[in-house]
Amino acid sequence: MSYPKTGEEVYVSLNLSNTMLTGIGKGTITRENVSVDYLKKLFSQHGVIVSAKPSQRPLLERVNQTYDLGLEIPEKLTLFQLSEQHRRLVVVNVAGLRRKDGSLLPEYTDEELDEATFTFVKYYVQSKHYDELVQENEKLRYDLELEVSWRNRTDS
Repeated sequence: MSYPKTGEEVYVSLNLSNTMLTGIGKGTITRENVSVDYLKKLFSQHGVIVSAKPSQRPLLERVNQTYDLGLEIPEKLTLFQLSEQHRRLVVVNVAGLRRKDGSLLPEYTDEELDEATFTFVKYYVQSKHYDELVQENEKLRYDLELEVSWRNRTDS
């Protein structure tokens, strides 16, 4: 499966770190669990860039094999920062594998990989800060209430 190059690709990684967030400035990040079907549509629309260590290749190959995502796995780690242009990050959560100090190990056997389960979480950066979104929502609600009361008025 080949995804387009759009300039607004979705980043895919096996973890989330603060350095990924330093390019966004002040804003709001939403987080949601997403399905594989959703990811395929998202990647088809925006494209995808995978950020993973070479040692994580077997994990991502297993994700491709299991879910037919067609991710192009880089030969070397591609570092990135979320920004106005690249607002989406999908983190592949891995469960069922041994870890050391909370981190995935550099190698697993095929039997261990057979036990692994994967879930997907999308993070999306909005350029507006949460407080601004709340204020905007309150103003819209107030305007709607005024409109409804005006339409429902009774002239005596």
